[in-house]
Amino acid sequence: MKLSHLAGQLSLEMRGEDVEITAIAPLEVASGETLSFLTDGRHLEACSKAAAIMTTPQLAAKLTMPLLVSATPALDLAKAARLLNYQELTVTGIHPTAVIHETARLAPGVVVGPLAVIGAQVEIGEDTVIHAGAIIHERSIIGARCIIQSHAVIGSEGYAYEWDGQRHQRIPHFGIVRIGNDVEIGAGTTIDRARFAETVVGDGTKMDNLVQIGHNCIIGRHCLIIAQVGIAGSCRIEDGVVLAGQAGVAPHLTIGRGARIAASSGVAENVPAGVTWSGWWATGHKENLAGIIALRKLPEFMRKVTAFMKKYGE
Repeated sequence: MKLSHLAGQLSLEMRGEDVEITAIAPLEVASGETLSFLTDGRHLEACSKAAAIMTTPQLAAKLTMPLLVSATPALDLAKAARLLNYQELTVTGIHPTAVIHETARLAPGVVVGPLAVIGAQVEIGEDTVIHAGAIIHERSIIGARCIIQSHAVIGSEGYAYEWDGQRHQRIPHFGIVRIGNDVEIGAGTTIDRARFAETVVGDGTKMDNLVQIGHNCIIGRHCLIIAQVGIAGSCRIEDGVVLAGQAGVAPHLTIGRGARIAASSGVAENVPAGVTWSGWWATGHKENLAGIIALRKLPEFMRKVTAFMKKYGE
């Protein structure tokens, strides 16, 4: 397929020679008639291996090779892949090995993969996809157009015990999980049901693999929760929050609207709206970086102090 044809189908600006495109590949393995993509200026030198590059208007100004200029390269690249007959991995219908309780209510278009389990009184909205091995516990409510990846567990009992003087007594959970529309939940992710009321995930929120959401949490709309994030019980994560990989949030905290928590950070206090926090324990990102820089300078500082003491100790 000619680059000009892709440009026309995608309504993108084309620059340079009209080359033939037969495949899409990352820069590090691009060759021959491949279309690649560039979103980070640090990789400009690697672009020469590809026949053409899809990139942003800002980076396009730094390249002289054949280009497709896009404000949203990742989205337009997915469209280009479909035009080049790339096939997504999909499931359809309800697999015969799925176990669905007779009282569960599935809207039209729901897809259920092999060995998935859907419990009693579960409600699932239209066009939602439940992949292989996922488990939806009793009375969970899932909205429309959601994607639940393999081996996710929705509505499992929360982690709560009370010491009675001799042993830890399990505290039962009578609540549910309520998931909004257009939510995506990664493989191996677990969302615990509430003790009495609801654990909630708002519309449009996207979770990566191996995320843990504790009981009674309220997750807002359009949040991004990346791999191995752990959110303890009764937290409120407001709309548009980003929690990067392996971040941890202590119980009963609020993370304000639009806040960003850096990877591997530990949050132990409420986070204001709109800020970026990082570190362990997490604080303002600039403050955390200043602390890291000071810590790295500490060995040299101590050597100077030791030398000073030896010289002037008396």
